[in-house]
Amino acid sequence: MYSTPPKTRSSAKSDDMFTHFNEKFEEIKSSIISELKSEMAKEIEKLITSQQQLIATLHSKVTENESTIEVLKSSVTALKNENAALKAKSSLMDAQLNDFEQYTRRQTLRLEGIEIKSHKEEEPEEIVKSIHKMMVDVGINVPIHVIDRAHRIGPAYHRVSDNKKCKSIMVKFNNFRYRTDFYRKRKELDKNIKVRIDLTKTNYLFFKEAIQFIEKKKWENVYIFVDINCRIKIVDSVRAESSFVTCIDDVKNFLAI
Repeated sequence: MYSTPPKTRSSAKSDDMFTHFNEKFEEIKSSIISELKSEMAKEIEKLITSQQQLIATLHSKVTENESTIEVLKSSVTALKNENAALKAKSSLMDAQLNDFEQYTRRQTLRLEGIEIKSHKEEEPEEIVKSIHKMMVDVGINVPIHVIDRAHRIGPAYHRVSDNKKCKSIMVKFNNFRYRTDFYRKRKELDKNIKVRIDLTKTNYLFFKEAIQFIEKKKWENVYIFVDINCRIKIVDSVRAESSFVTCIDDVKNFLAI
């Protein structure tokens, strides 16, 4: 049998050196690792501190922005309220202007269905004479000067009954009474001639809309008309009720829709 030979002095010394080197290496390694951990801990701490500061700054900005947003919201709300108030004021002014314009038309009438007999339109003086003759023909014996002025307006059109070329005539009287007398005698004129109250554009469009609305609903007992004072009136013959109206909502309220 073989046995392990005994270590020589030099071999034992070599082992001691290796052990010492190993221990020194472990010591250095531990020191380096310790230093690295310390440095990493410092860097991580710095990073965390930096992030915390950033978060604090961002939070401050968010808070500031939220405050700004609240101020802007308040401003927007104030502007909306101001805009609503201005719209309401504008609507009121529009209504007042429309009422004033309509009042200025109380002495005016529109005549439809009067033929243009020549290739060119008549002079205003000729039209005034024609209308004065109509007044005399229906029994209104007044001087010609009760008619302030008269002239053709709007586009030409062809009369349905006989296809004659016509164009509307605007007539302004010197006072409300003569205008009213002529309007009340309108059914005694030629059947082709229609005499209408002179409505403003706003009132005319509403009147047309109201007629179409009633026709669409097929209410045979309900009718709407313009009275002698240029007011639009709706009547329910079954309920024996009537009301002056200025918008489609008034019509709906009257009909309880």
